[in-house]
Amino acid sequence: MRASTPPAGSLWTPPAGRFLLAVGVWLAWLAWLRPLTLPDEGRYAGVAWDMLRSGSHAVPLLDGMPYFHKPPLYYWLTELSFSVFGAHPWAARVPSWLAAWGSAAAMYVFVRRHRDAAAATMTVLILSTMPFFYGGAQFANLDMLVAGMITLCVLAATETVLRAERGQAHRWMSVAAAALAALAVLAKGLIGLVLPGAIMLIWLLWGRRWRGLSALVWPPALLVFLAVAAPWFVLMQLRYPGFYDYFFVYQHFQRFAAGGFNNAQPFWFYLPVLAGLSLPWSLWGGGILRRAFWAEGAARDLRRLAVIWFAVVVLFFSLPHSKLIGYVLPALAPLAFLLAEVILAAWRAEAGSVTPRLVGIGAAAAAAVCVIAVGVAATAARGSAAPLAKLVREQARPDDTFVSLHAYPFDLALYARAPRPTWVVDDWINPEVPVRDNWRKELYDAARFDPATGQQVLISAAQFNARLCAAPEGARFWVWGNHEDGAVYTPLQGLHAAVSGVKHAMWRLDVDAALRQRVCGGTPTTGLR
Repeated sequence: MRASTPPAGSLWTPPAGRFLLAVGVWLAWLAWLRPLTLPDEGRYAGVAWDMLRSGSHAVPLLDGMPYFHKPPLYYWLTELSFSVFGAHPWAARVPSWLAAWGSAAAMYVFVRRHRDAAAATMTVLILSTMPFFYGGAQFANLDMLVAGMITLCVLAATETVLRAERGQAHRWMSVAAAALAALAVLAKGLIGLVLPGAIMLIWLLWGRRWRGLSALVWPPALLVFLAVAAPWFVLMQLRYPGFYDYFFVYQHFQRFAAGGFNNAQPFWFYLPVLAGLSLPWSLWGGGILRRAFWAEGAARDLRRLAVIWFAVVVLFFSLPHSKLIGYVLPALAPLAFLLAEVILAAWRAEAGSVTPRLVGIGAAAAAAVCVIAVGVAATAARGSAAPLAKLVREQARPDDTFVSLHAYPFDLALYARAPRPTWVVDDWINPEVPVRDNWRKELYDAARFDPATGQQVLISAAQFNARLCAAPEGARFWVWGNHEDGAVYTPLQGLHAAVSGVKHAMWRLDVDAALRQRVCGGTPTTGLR
């Protein structure tokens, strides 16, 4: 399996420790520059903040209610990051960064062991400068975390197989692969097992590696998988009957098979996405299709594994109608390895078409794209609650209540450090819940698991008015809404916004005689639309 290292002294092989440290710093660089992107980063970071402030470390919470769209691993890691570093946007991105850095380091170690130092360096150089991978490492959601766990799982499983075939000690690596598959399940659900399982099964069957298959299904390893993956799901079902149906049947199988969810795209959607977001490295992708690339050789088995890995991920996520770009992040590690193989083959060939200068230009161009993309995202952030919430945070008291009108700004509570769930004012009496995900459906679904909290935080405009009338003298409320809401909602009429942005504003309501006269003295307008 190991290829001999060629004598070409021009191949770049820096010291492993310094190189991997530089990769980690590079992947973290600029993660602090931009606010949370809405809705995804605001939602997932907000759930982790809600868990931390409430002490609900087992149950993910959205505005104080159970949020079971995804399992808890990202939220646990982000809670820990918030506890150590504070509730900052970049702290919410630490789990993604760690997953990206960890998977890149694992690729380096694996490729160096089974190919050579030059192949390992080139693979990680390509991977870490792919704009797609770099962006995923600095995005606070579950996609890079599950991609990292799947990458680590596949590499550990492959190492198990190779060691078993050589008669080397492999049991502890089999246990590691099982534990990583369990963590992948806790990161995103069943795909954490399905994808690495399918990848390894196809590779093993193709090569008739029966000994490797038995090594992977070693009973103690299977028990480790169950011990790590199962307890949280069992606990949630015991605490919230109906969890299994909602999480597995609805969120997994129905969403995979149905066509009415968000982001419907054609079957071929991910191919141009991968090609475009992997530039300029993807320009060498044509070499993967050359017959000579698959000739007999020490690297053929690993190349087969990489192409199976890539194809399984892309095909799996191409089947459902609903497609999000981040879903195919697990395909980037094998793609980087295949591209590195193509580039190094050309580099090592006599009169090769690839030179150190050309590779350097490619790396510089890729890095420039990464930096420019982050800069654009930082200057083009729209809808973020950060500017207004930070101003309110300086004035708010621990006993203040936050209220949002006909919307749920996912990042408001995090940026404002709101001490309790936000009251969301809308028509919750006769809801028209959409099939497609949005803030309204997510809150409505969460309230099904905790109706008492739902009744407390999901209120109508009339209920809001009544609560203001019943509030004690001196109570204070911070109300989020659009500028025109000041003329629509009775409590806001005649008030100037405490803080104001381009589209949104926040009003401070102090319960006093004037407010009671305005809200409670006559028939209030409903504010419903």
